Amino acid sequence: MKRIIFLLIGIFIMATACQDDFVETDNDLSQVEKSAKYEKIKTFEVRGYVNSIPNMNGPMVSCLPEGSELALAETGWVNGHVNIFGKIVQEKSTYWGVFCEMNMTPDGPVVLITADVELERSNGDMIFLTSYMILNPFTNEISGHNEYTGGTGRFEGVTGECNIVNGVLDPETGIASWEETGEITLLLK
Repeated sequence: MKRIIFLLIGIFIMATACQDDFVETDNDLSQVEKSAKYEKIKTFEVRGYVNSIPNMNGPMVSCLPEGSELALAETGWVNGHVNIFGKIVQEKSTYWGVFCEMNMTPDGPVVLITADVELERSNGDMIFLTSYMILNPFTNEISGHNEYTGGTGRFEGVTGECNIVNGVLDPETGIASWEETGEITLLLK
């Protein structure tokens, strides 16, 4: 009798285990799990050169404090080449919303400049960033950094930061030129 009971229990366990309701297969994954993207991130070194060309026919922004008698173009274009991004298309790459403030330091006056920037490459992918520059008005040297805040296409979800090095402002044209070095993190899809 004990053998029959153990045999029936074994058959019951075997029958229950083989039912589709109790066994999860790859085909039974929920719709959410099927559509989930598995994303990886990868950090790349960034190197390149950039120029900003002010729109001298557009609005000007007076730097703080009032009476500093320094004004910058509120908008302009950007061109150059950055290794991870490629060639920057000047006609479609812009900066705007310039904020500037002149401060006195022990080494002399400096101008703090902030601008929002959209860079576009030839295939239409874009990177969005905020640029934080420090301009020495006596030497026309520029330093600072750029913070990557987003993008489109390959650069969707991008983050990172680049330092502005060897920067110089041409006082005759208002064109600023510099090199960039830093890191950028991309979502690989």
